[in-house]
Amino acid sequence: MTGLHRRDFAAFYAQVHTTGDGDRREPFPWQEQLLDRVLAGGWPELIDVPTGLGKTSVLDIAIFAAALDRGSVPRRCFFVVDRRLIVDEAYRHACRLRDALTAASADSVAGKVAAALLVEHDEEPLDVTRMRGGVTWSWRWLERPDRQAIVVGTVDQIGSRFLFRGYGVSDQLRPIDAALVGTDSLIIVDEAHLSRPFLTTLADALAQDTTPAEVKPVVVTMTASPTAQGPRVHRITDADEQHPVAGKRLHAGKTAHLVEVSEATKKNNDQQVVATLAQWAEHLSHTNPVVGVICNTVARARAVFEHLHGAYPGRCMLLTGRIRPVDRDYLLLEWYDRIKAGRACEPDDPVFVVATQTVEVGANLDFSALVTESASLPPLIQRFGRLNRLGSAPAAPAVIVHTELDREGVYGEARQATWQWLTTLQTPAAFRPGTPSPSLTEEGIDVSPAALRRLTAVMFEQDRETWEQLQGAEAYTPYLSPAHLDAWARTSPVPSPNDPSPAPFLHGLQREVPHVSLAWRELARDEEKWCQALEALPVMAEESIEVPLLAVRQWLSGQQITARFADVEGEPSPDETPRSASSPGDGVPRRVVRFRSRELVEVIGGDEIRPGDRIVVPVSYGGCDAFGWNSALRQALRDIGDLCGGNGKRRAAVRLGPTLTAAIAAHDPELAGALREVVDTAERDRQAEQMDAGAYCRQIEQILRARPDVIEVLGADLDHDGDDVPPHLAVLRRLALAKKPKVEEHLASGTVVLTSDITSYGEDDSAQGSSTARTPMRLDDHQWAVRKRAEEFARNLQLPVPLVQAVGLAALWHDEGKRDERFQAMLHGGDRWAAAAAEAEDPPRILAKSGMNPLDRQLFRAAQQRAGYPAGMRHEALSAQIADALLDDTTTVDRNLVVHLIAAHHGYNRPLLKPVTDPSPVTGIQRHGEKIEVDTARSIDWSSPQRFTNLASVYGRWGLARLEAIVRLADIWCSAREEHEA
Repeated sequence: MTGLHRRDFAAFYAQVHTTGDGDRREPFPWQEQLLDRVLAGGWPELIDVPTGLGKTSVLDIAIFAAALDRGSVPRRCFFVVDRRLIVDEAYRHACRLRDALTAASADSVAGKVAAALLVEHDEEPLDVTRMRGGVTWSWRWLERPDRQAIVVGTVDQIGSRFLFRGYGVSDQLRPIDAALVGTDSLIIVDEAHLSRPFLTTLADALAQDTTPAEVKPVVVTMTASPTAQGPRVHRITDADEQHPVAGKRLHAGKTAHLVEVSEATKKNNDQQVVATLAQWAEHLSHTNPVVGVICNTVARARAVFEHLHGAYPGRCMLLTGRIRPVDRDYLLLEWYDRIKAGRACEPDDPVFVVATQTVEVGANLDFSALVTESASLPPLIQRFGRLNRLGSAPAAPAVIVHTELDREGVYGEARQATWQWLTTLQTPAAFRPGTPSPSLTEEGIDVSPAALRRLTAVMFEQDRETWEQLQGAEAYTPYLSPAHLDAWARTSPVPSPNDPSPAPFLHGLQREVPHVSLAWRELARDEEKWCQALEALPVMAEESIEVPLLAVRQWLSGQQITARFADVEGEPSPDETPRSASSPGDGVPRRVVRFRSRELVEVIGGDEIRPGDRIVVPVSYGGCDAFGWNSALRQALRDIGDLCGGNGKRRAAVRLGPTLTAAIAAHDPELAGALREVVDTAERDRQAEQMDAGAYCRQIEQILRARPDVIEVLGADLDHDGDDVPPHLAVLRRLALAKKPKVEEHLASGTVVLTSDITSYGEDDSAQGSSTARTPMRLDDHQWAVRKRAEEFARNLQLPVPLVQAVGLAALWHDEGKRDERFQAMLHGGDRWAAAAAEAEDPPRILAKSGMNPLDRQLFRAAQQRAGYPAGMRHEALSAQIADALLDDTTTVDRNLVVHLIAAHHGYNRPLLKPVTDPSPVTGIQRHGEKIEVDTARSIDWSSPQRFTNLASVYGRWGLARLEAIVRLADIWCSAREEHEA
């Protein structure tokens, strides 16, 4: 159809990855051979390729294979790594793919791939999403279940979603995420040795589920491991060794030298190790332009950074996973070109990059020299992968620093065993900080990728016991029983207190460090106003840091921070017994805000924080700087909440006022001054002329476009976006380009918020939110539109005809319960007379959407009370009753499935709705002139749990969630776009 052929892959790869200076990128032999293997017989179980040889290109292979064989290749590709990503090259790689497909001409190879991937009535060939941290980036991370997608994320984020317990996700949204991860997906786990418990859980869960085999996930692991055996392994070959580029990387000159800290004591060990790492970094900088220093804990990395930063201001950066993503974006915009692999030139003055484990995976950095703490063998191999990454230098030194006093810690006994093995290859040099650093004249250990592969392969074959010791003890993965899966599949209500935690199944049984998500906001002195301020602009992932709960409690209490932590997900708890935050003599914990959603915001004491909480504190508390978490800092920081909506599918939203301009002024003073004048002028005009929201937005746009100085900074066409754009410009451009911008005035907090399109990205999928659109919408029009879209999704997914019919009927009747007169009154703002007048029209004007602002919760609550609609009543309960009455007994569709899809179309009723007492029960509903006998006194269907169990057995736990997701995503799609069908 598109004229695409297997032989076009090299041209496709080159079109996507050729740089602006004309440097044409060709695929390596192992990549070409992997594509042939995928097309001939499917994906291998393991891809054994050394770091630096473009493993991320499996994404290119997955997309090209999908274009060639649309029917049998999974639609969603998940790229999983067990690290908090700082430089997410996999995401950048995926974005290059997406952008190349979107911009390609129709006659180019990329254009043919894009045409092959496009589905009916869609305009985007590929969706790309990045998952990180403990809070959601955008709840609607994939709009269509039939669209090709790449998702880059961590074990915690993707694994928890697979198990129906998505971290940072509401109970009602978890089934959609589980369906998108657990069906029609390719799950690629990079550096699989870091994620064995997750892989074990994946295999056990899939083996015990009845979801159709053809849509179950395909799981592929990637790692450089001599343990890999059998025909289901894909490796590099002699062709890669001899390839002019791949061979150069495989044999890149890298030598490791061992340094042991001498004369350290328990009391001064930390200071001695920090001083040693810093001194060796300084020594190597005399002959190397980019020196990397990798530490095992965040605290030690911060200490080394402070040491070097004091001596070399402006030439030292700190990379950890404990940084606000917006701050990280600014940091990388400033530094990345100087430290990335393939940089155009070396920095004029040597620079230092101090980092934690976060750079071990997915970071395309290239150090000229490396200083690293000792660790177990796998992370050391990853760290060597950041040294002379492309083989462009003839040689590059690495110094491994060890102290016997660090026996406990992140890597446990494996670190000591690895050091002992290394000393059999080279005698370590004793070193005392403050003495001259010796020259690295002695021949070091060859740590090029080719040499390491040979060395570890020999060890695995000849000394298996030593090999196991160097890997570190593998955490025990608990047995996954059907009872676990059944409990997780029940998302509403969640079984309590017997809801198993997914954490041990993702990282193994260990004493884990509980975390909280921490954000800073400009809050009033009066804490009674804190919650109202967050309702106006909810906290987002881009302004948050994940920090261990113990560290946060100690910080809020003014204690010394004893919690030492690394930068790995599911990290084990350190073997120490710190003081409790509530022990005698401690300070009184400062107050914070616990934010769960717009409707669940509360001020609590610091001692009331619980694991997994999303916490907001005043900026005056300090505790953070441009490089991330810094508990010792008492200086107030900036509120960056306005800079978080520049990318992804979230709404762009800013608070018009000094907080916005102050955040921008830190990075762009000239633009901040101009915007301050724009906002002040528009606000004066609005108050003088009493403008409505639409006129206010148009006024701001006119003022912006009349200011050449602002337009010059934003860009003359206002249409550029991407990772290379500073966050403040990305947000302002989205607002300037918004098709339906809106001003929301929150009287309670005195905040005026300017937003882009009104679709409630980032909000819970609540009954009210789904019942709204910018303009009122008729019920029949909406339901027919949802049916059309749901059936389209189902056909594109190649569902059998009976299932297409089932989701179509469920979509057609999903909102029938809104015919309740009280619900209609609520959609008319609580005005029963207006609702009655609308129903008396010819034809009757029965609404599905009210046209009210879905983000104004107070407005909805007031309308609900005036209408007399019972609090907590779910319209889908009545919809299911009506559908059950409408279904013909002779129909060929699965009656129980249709009823369930309707009852669960907001994520409730899995397996039971909450009982609600209706003081004025409705016993009949008028539908197209006919009365249907129903009863709202029966707000709970006691047959629902058994029906849910039976359907999960027939269609599979993830298969049933997939059918629900088709209906729900069709409903969300039509609501967001105000689609209707007459």
